[in-house]
Amino acid sequence: MSDIFRCPIDGSKFIKKWVCEKGHAFSEVDGIIDLLTEDIKSEKILDLIAPVYESVWAPLGLLITSGKSYSYIMRKAGEIVSGTIVLDIGTGTGKIFDYAKCEICMGLDISYKFLKILKSKRPNVIAVRGNALKLPFADESIDGISAMFVLHMFPSVLVAVREINRVLKHGKRCVATILTKNNMISQFLATIWGLRIHPADYYIKIFEEVGLKVDYEKIGAWTLFTCAKP
Repeated sequence: MSDIFRCPIDGSKFIKKWVCEKGHAFSEVDGIIDLLTEDIKSEKILDLIAPVYESVWAPLGLLITSGKSYSYIMRKAGEIVSGTIVLDIGTGTGKIFDYAKCEICMGLDISYKFLKILKSKRPNVIAVRGNALKLPFADESIDGISAMFVLHMFPSVLVAVREINRVLKHGKRCVATILTKNNMISQFLATIWGLRIHPADYYIKIFEEVGLKVDYEKIGAWTLFTCAKP
């Protein structure tokens, strides 16, 4: 499994447990591998709602804003990315791993609170604290990648999608659910969250720019993008 990981600082291999070839050392505490190199703060509101995110916040929010259940969307995404090695970016509590079939299942997030909940609910999932704009994984090492309800929050979507494309194996798929400029609900959510949102075409161009083939489905305020690396 260590062959999958790369030092997020210089991209070198880990020669012993979380110490890379160049001597950069990282830690693993409470089953969470901390490969975050910057002091990136998670959204306070997300940390506050972490204990009820999976049971109340996400199910109620998705039903209101998409007309679909949280389980429906996560099941659909999980089926798309199932494979030997699966990575979920912005994993939160790791709900997608109830549906994605994988031998090595990895959830990446910046929030300790969410990752602790992930490990308590789904102890077989590898919890990684890391930056999605600098994924700590080797080139073409992942069979399936999901990024659910998170890409619209990043300062650079293009950098994030380039990273997804870099670590995804050829012939494999990725999936992302993104808040897009679909209707009044999406505009309302963007306003209260302080986000600048874009139409689906904006993201299609980004996926295609890095070389991914993309299909999409609008689901209320959200768009579900399915991508494939040729």
